[in-house]
Amino acid sequence: MLTVRWEPPDHALVEWLRPLALAAAERLELARHVAGLLLGLDDIVADERIWVTLAPAAVPVPAPDGRVRVDATLYFHPDHFLKDRAAVLGPVPGEAPWEMGPAAAPAGSPAEAFSARKAERILYHQFLLLRDLCDGTVEPKLIPPGLAEAFQEAWSVTLDGRLRRAMLPGYSLAERRRRFFRVFSAGGVLLPQHWQIFHDLWEWDRLDQSRLLGLLAQLPQPRSARRA
Repeated sequence: MLTVRWEPPDHALVEWLRPLALAAAERLELARHVAGLLLGLDDIVADERIWVTLAPAAVPVPAPDGRVRVDATLYFHPDHFLKDRAAVLGPVPGEAPWEMGPAAAPAGSPAEAFSARKAERILYHQFLLLRDLCDGTVEPKLIPPGLAEAFQEAWSVTLDGRLRRAMLPGYSLAERRRRFFRVFSAGGVLLPQHWQIFHDLWEWDRLDQSRLLGLLAQLPQPRSARRA
């Protein structure tokens, strides 16, 4: 059985997120690997690269693969689950950032601002990522520190490709291409063979970490990898 908790527990979004999170956890069979799941809604930035922490479950229960189930925490920002807003510009062109007022809050009640589509997309993506960590598909200790950003982006391509084939919510092919371009074009021009790697990753039914690391060597290296 999987226990899901929220922090803060009285956050206005919990009412709408709870059924979506429980459905995603059930579809992805998280209970096979995770005993307790804490979903934080107070992260400081709305970034797709969610903070994840794992710890041995308070009450050790073996998982089907012989591993001990874990207690996991995912940290989200409320904006992950709200409708997109147009940028709000200051009244004077060139106004310094510290002189600009706060961004306008979304109009209407929390229910009107909430986007079930965005919420499902990020919940399924992050829960599948969590499952990969828990079942040993990804071993973070084997990822060279300088390749962390590149590995994360390539791994994300496989996550959403698997979700799409399972007809579950996730980021679209176009969105993954945009993010892939943003990361790897910083290291050089993306050629047809690089985009073939992208599509190979999208079609993977199961991530192979060693093979993925080999493919990363064939891609332009992000600045973080070149500094390592």
